[in-house]
Amino acid sequence: MAGTITDKDKEFVETWENIAVSRNAIVKLDARGDEKQVVISGPRTFMVTTEERLLLQDKIRDPKHDPFLNGAFRPVVVPVTVNIESNPNALSDSEIRSILVSSDVAWTEWMATLTSVDTLGRMVTMAHDVDGMSLKRFEQLKERLAEVKPKTRIVQKDAEQYEGIRTGGRSGDYRGTATP
Repeated sequence: MAGTITDKDKEFVETWENIAVSRNAIVKLDARGDEKQVVISGPRTFMVTTEERLLLQDKIRDPKHDPFLNGAFRPVVVPVTVNIESNPNALSDSEIRSILVSSDVAWTEWMATLTSVDTLGRMVTMAHDVDGMSLKRFEQLKERLAEVKPKTRIVQKDAEQYEGIRTGGRSGDYRGTATP
């Protein structure tokens, strides 16, 4: 009985680049085959076997949190199965440049397809240096980034406590009582 991970998957070594600001943990297999987590932080390249990538991706419940699919990791050397069709958020710099100056139809399709905050952020950064990039597209790109970026929401449940913290207790402590 054959599993989904083949001998070829165990042998092929992929190279990825971390382009995200956040830290991500990956699974590595040691010499005994035991899993260990390795934290990838900062802009750097790293190598994993296809088997290790598949094991990690199998553990991630929501695909939007998969750094191999959401654009946090950019493919450098990967199997042919990892391509723009299977992973639209993992774009190289040259692919991003071509998208920034693509036709209007292609631009519209890409803006609907891209969902990665990291990839869209890279596009905004690169747009400054691309000749032929229109201001209208730049604004659309920033709007798309704002659209997919998680909303930051702060809920204040106790206004008196907040006021006490904000004023340093001068008008009252966090229980709402006056301080001398």
